[in-house]
Amino acid sequence: MTDPRTPVLVGVAQYADRASAPQDALAPPELLARVGAAALADSGGHGIAVDTLAVVRLFADTSPVFASPFGRCTNLPRSMARRMGQQPHRLLYGPVGGHSPQMLVNLLAEEIRQGAIDVAMVAGAEALRTQARARKAGIALDWSEDSGDAPETLGAETPLASPHEIAHGIALPVNVYPLFENALGRHYGRAPRAHRTKLGALMAPLTQVAAANPYAAQPVAHSAGELATPGDDNRYLAYPYTRRLVAQMFVDQAAAVLLMSSAAADRAGVPPDRRVYLHGCADTHDAILVSRRVDYHSSPAIRAGSRHALAQAAAAIDAIAHIDLYSCFPVAVEIAADMIGLAHDDPRGLTLTGGLPYFGGPGNNYSTHAIAETVARCRARPGSMGLVFANGGYLTKHSFGVYSTTPASGWARVEPARYQREIDTLASPAFTEQPAGHGTIETFTVAYERGRPAFAIVIGRLDDGRRFLARMRERLGELIDAPVIGRPIEVTAGTPVNTARLL
Repeated sequence: MTDPRTPVLVGVAQYADRASAPQDALAPPELLARVGAAALADSGGHGIAVDTLAVVRLFADTSPVFASPFGRCTNLPRSMARRMGQQPHRLLYGPVGGHSPQMLVNLLAEEIRQGAIDVAMVAGAEALRTQARARKAGIALDWSEDSGDAPETLGAETPLASPHEIAHGIALPVNVYPLFENALGRHYGRAPRAHRTKLGALMAPLTQVAAANPYAAQPVAHSAGELATPGDDNRYLAYPYTRRLVAQMFVDQAAAVLLMSSAAADRAGVPPDRRVYLHGCADTHDAILVSRRVDYHSSPAIRAGSRHALAQAAAAIDAIAHIDLYSCFPVAVEIAADMIGLAHDDPRGLTLTGGLPYFGGPGNNYSTHAIAETVARCRARPGSMGLVFANGGYLTKHSFGVYSTTPASGWARVEPARYQREIDTLASPAFTEQPAGHGTIETFTVAYERGRPAFAIVIGRLDDGRRFLARMRERLGELIDAPVIGRPIEVTAGTPVNTARLL
């Protein structure tokens, strides 16, 4: 007999719109209500009343770069609930980060187990495609809705970059993830051009999955060369990343997941073949500031988190049939695979959706789609297991879920602080904000603007071993497809930006 408090996922839904004109497309609360209602129907149950509704934070409410010119909902979960005819007593608006869908499932599953809640839904949506097209066409939309209140949050957000880091360009993810990518290529012992070629080979299989996915934003298969070779239609954004290697955020997509206690599922008449259980989970983070990481080719937090989640599920990675690794940029896939113990060409594949550059990267909400796909695969192969890895920040925050149709006997979420301790005790190199003298390049990237090199971000080491940040604006062409890491430089302290030059 399954414990009546055992949490179980019973309904999932996805939606994508690739074609509607801006004036005909759904606004974010309408997208949410559509997938919410579909997830309820997918459960096969009846009379289900959601008591806790968690909505993944919109990108418009995450960064001013994506702020909506068409107004906003003051309480997006309430706007969603009203359209669904639901009256949840708890309305939660999730934190910033692509890890948040899986983290919310982990958190709410534990609250179900403890009896604090009974029926919960996690949902998210983005309409950045419509937002951008309407703005470009001069079409006025009205997405404003004042509910007169605000939803619950999980507390204040921790800044992911210091003012010193932001001054040096550690802000936009597209300029930060390449710092890890170039360091990883060096760690693998690859020449820069050979490593860029490998990125195309890594991501090409993801495009094939996206091409067969009806919810994909770009269902087109590409060759490795088409992905990694720079050209007029595939310009560098930040070396070594071309446009086709990075997450596609301008999408209209939505997804929802419904979970409840086993007792509630029984009362609602949810058929056994709709039920998928969380067998293992973990939530970890690496050093919050990029400048304080142990190194730039690994993630101690992904290693520890995946190990904990798999151990809790009593499963080795070889026993996992369905795998989805967060793929905002190739390095997220590579480092996650390395830390989890997966080959980059694992025959099981590393995505279930097609990945953020090809399936679509709907803001913070991508992994809700990954969970929905995992549930569908587990249902199709009863007894098989699926793994979702979700990532947020700059390879900063990580959440894991291990799923199966087999009931999870005795499952309970372990407080993350218990396994986070081993990560927090790891030492990183000493750091200085005012470097001066000679050193070497630890890692770097060249940021592009309008297709041209604009500046380089350098993470370096002084001769005494201290780490520093600097920018370069000269001789940028010498950094492209060249063995740069380890090259000697001279750095001059500045206010607020340090300047480096090649020796």
